[in-house]
Amino acid sequence: MIKKRQIILPVLAVLLLSACGGGPQLKPLSPKAALIQALVAKDNAAITQHKSILNNKRKTLNVVQLYQLAIEEKPYRLVSNSKLLLKNIHHYSLQQQIILKQMLLWAYAHPIYRQETGKQVRILQRAELLVAPSDINFNKCQSENLTDIKGCSALRQLVNHIISTHEMNETLNTMAGNDPCINLTQENIAGDAANLCLASRKGDLKINLLSVPNFLSDQWEQAIDS
Repeated sequence: MIKKRQIILPVLAVLLLSACGGGPQLKPLSPKAALIQALVAKDNAAITQHKSILNNKRKTLNVVQLYQLAIEEKPYRLVSNSKLLLKNIHHYSLQQQIILKQMLLWAYAHPIYRQETGKQVRILQRAELLVAPSDINFNKCQSENLTDIKGCSALRQLVNHIISTHEMNETLNTMAGNDPCINLTQENIAGDAANLCLASRKGDLKINLLSVPNFLSDQWEQAIDS
């Protein structure tokens, strides 16, 4: 026969767990913490939901809204929307400027890369597809007298007070290394590279030439508190 005590103890345990909600309750995040979490996670819907706390912080809101364009992978819109900011970036806090610099580098690198490599993409149709050698040297494009250097994007001059020529060229070289249409050898390249290049040029395949920058929660907290 089962004793009453053996029945009562399990019942009491169940009642206690039910009273406590089955375990420890997590405190809801504050609006600022929720926004920071969304920014770190690149959750655009959540960012839009929580960014209203920045309505009285115009510069911080500008930074967040530009980052949303980066998350959506819209570098050309980010470039367009940042033109006024470029002239006033010195009014932003140091931490905001650090975030802005990385975003602007990511955004401006895309049109600069396209302008400086567009004529060097050549796909040859022989017995098989071939990618011809690309005559590319980003180092020739210095921040001074760009108008005298053939093939250099004028966009470089818009950001050269924020992004050094060395940083920009390193970024462009990274993009070239990820681009199947760029051939930095002296020989025609066949095989997968040629097929990938053709697919990307036709719009059938998206190639990630440069990843959207990531920022830590501490960086966003400092930017928001600035």
